[in-house]
Order: sequence, then C-alpha cells, then structure tokens
Amino acid sequence: MGNTAALVVDDDNSSRIILASMLENAGFDTLTASSGSEALKLVTESEVTLVLSDWQMPGMSGTELCEKIRESISTRYIYFIIITGELEKASAVTAISIGADDFLTKPVCNEELGARLNSATRILDLQMKLSARNDFLEVSYQSVTTDLKIAAKVQEDLLPRRFRLSGMDTNWFFKPANFVAGDMFDYFPLGEDHFAFYIIDVEGHGIASALTSFAINNQLNPSSHGICLQALRRNSDMKDVVVDTLTNLNKQFENNLDSSRYFTMIYGVMEIDTGQVTIAQAGHPAPILLRKDCNIAEALGDGGMPVGLISDAIYGTIECRLQPGDRLFIYSDGMIECQNNAGVFYGSERLLREIERSKNISIENLDTVFSDNIDEWNETERYDDDVSMVIFEYTGKR
Repeated sequence: MGNTAALVVDDDNSSRIILASMLENAGFDTLTASSGSEALKLVTESEVTLVLSDWQMPGMSGTELCEKIRESISTRYIYFIIITGELEKASAVTAISIGADDFLTKPVCNEELGARLNSATRILDLQMKLSARNDFLEVSYQSVTTDLKIAAKVQEDLLPRRFRLSGMDTNWFFKPANFVAGDMFDYFPLGEDHFAFYIIDVEGHGIASALTSFAINNQLNPSSHGICLQALRRNSDMKDVVVDTLTNLNKQFENNLDSSRYFTMIYGVMEIDTGQVTIAQAGHPAPILLRKDCNIAEALGDGGMPVGLISDAIYGTIECRLQPGDRLFIYSDGMIECQNNAGVFYGSERLLREIERSKNISIENLDTVFSDNIDEWNETERYDDDVSMVIFEYTGKR
C-alpha cells in the first residue's frame, strides 16, 4: 500500500491499538482518534484516504462522522468502513445508505480485514487514476478554452467596423453559438465607384466551421489578391462580377470541403453614385429591402445553390436600385430559425414585420433593437446556431 494513510476511530483504546497494528502490518501509515470530532479534525488536516470507525461512540457516532466527512471533504475520495457489533449487523445497510463503503463486525479478524482492504485499495486506486485524469482534462479544457477565446477575439477583429462610407451607412450584430462561429460577413469599397458586401454561413458551427469561414474570408479579402477585386477587373457588367466571384469560390472550395462543410452566401456589389445593387444568392436566406417611401419590407431572391457542394453550380443575380433612405438587411438562418421555449421559429414573416416597425429608428440603434428582439425570443443565454445580421442604409451618391 506504500504511504496510503488510514485512520482508526474508536473510543476503546485496546480496539484502536489492535486495528492500528493490523493496518500497519498491511502497509498503511496509520493514525488513531478516540472520538468522532478528533477524527474529523485529523481527516481535514491530513491526507487520510481510508477510515475505519466504530459505530457506537460517545458524542459523534460512526455514521454521523461518515456523513460529516462526505459533506466537508470534496478534494479527495475517502473510503469509509464502519465497524459494528454482532447485534448491529443488520443496521449496516443504514450505514451504507448514508455513505459508508463497507462494514466489518466485531471481533475483526485479519483475513476479513485483509479482504476488505484489498477491495478498498482497488477502489482508491481507481479514484486516484480518475482524479488524475480529471485534473489532466481540466488543464486541457482550460488550455483549449483559452485558445478558443483567443480565436474568438481574432474572429471578432475580422468583422468590419460600423462606419459611414460615402453613399452608405452600416450596422450589424453577431451572436456566435460557441466561442467561434461559422458565420462571417464583411463590407468594403471595391475600386473607386463600388461597395461590396457579403455574409457567409458555413454548415454547422464551432471550430471546424470557423476555420472554414476564416479561409473564405481570406479569399474574399479586398486586397489586390482578393477574388472580389479580381472579378471586378475581369468584368464590366456587375452581373458578371458577382457571378464570377461565387463561381471562383465554388471552384476553390468544392475540392477541399466535404458535404458537411459547404456554405451558403449572399454576395453583392453596389454602384455608389446610382444605388444600383447586384446580388448573388447561394442557398442563403433572402436579403430584405425596406423602402423608405412606402415602408414595405420585401424579400429578394428565392434560393440558389450553396457554395462548395457541387462543382458545376450555376449562380443567378438579383438587382434593385436603392433610393436615399432605403435599407438592405442580410442575415444568417440562425435568425429566422431561432426557436422560443415553445419550439416556435422566429420566422421570415416576423422578421419582415419587425423590419417594417423599425422604419423610424436610426441605423445607429438598429443593432441593439434586433439583438434585443432575438434575445427576447430565444429566452435563453445560449443559441443553437450562430445569429448574425448586417444592415445597410443608402444615403445617396457622393
């Protein structure tokens, strides 16, 4: 048994000496106590993992000692053996029910004690291994959690700033289901005369989806190497520009993603001076246009093929011309598929009505309005899917 510490508790001095001697011969480092209160103090201050206690003692009984040990010691498991008289043997069931692991009857013989100690040793060894494994898992969990928090900060830093660009005001909100999300969005000037925007939703959520969204974001980066700008340089017609971008993405990702890692997407380009918007919809929920003059919210588009699912996907376009004050909303399916406690979806119709009701609220406050609205609907602190929404308001030509 090595240095495993055991404690003998008995108000009878002779019994304590005999039991302590038996335990020492079995290889235990042994302490003794003459009362329950003394034993509880020793257990608290030492590394005792095995207790042999008499049932009937003045003051605190053996069963009461067992209960107090179970209540007060949580950092390690203590194997508790209750010792009863022959007439108390039937009551051993009571001792087991309140937390004792085993029982012995007086007089205790070496053979029976040895068998009980072997059983105790196996259980304590398993408890020690389990505790060590739990400690390892806790350290690993903390390390992974720290890494995920860093990744979440990186993802947050990749999201665009809310700003007023010449011809366009912007706002958004973002609620990842986990630390990191499969949702990603961005908007940026594309050349001197155009404004590009997109929102993507990688199937699933969590680390795998987030890594895919990072890769997509890198491909769409509005640098000289970004495929958005490349498509603009290759094409003069905006329909061709947005279709070229999605087709290029599909070619790059259909060989790298299996069927569980495809993604849906909205990609659009606006001509700043005219307000002309050309949008490609790739399996993503339809953008919503809110006209200022009539205050009617209208869903644009009816589907399209997700990106990365099949190699020969064909993408169409949607066109509209924004007037000053018109708003365009793009969002992930986590918004409309969010369920309340009754299992009812938030739904597209509810979103259309909420957008119409928001007509007189400034765009600077719309993120809070819709974020609070979906929080109230969700009714919990966690989301089953990532939720994101981006809002654009056309302010007129430069």
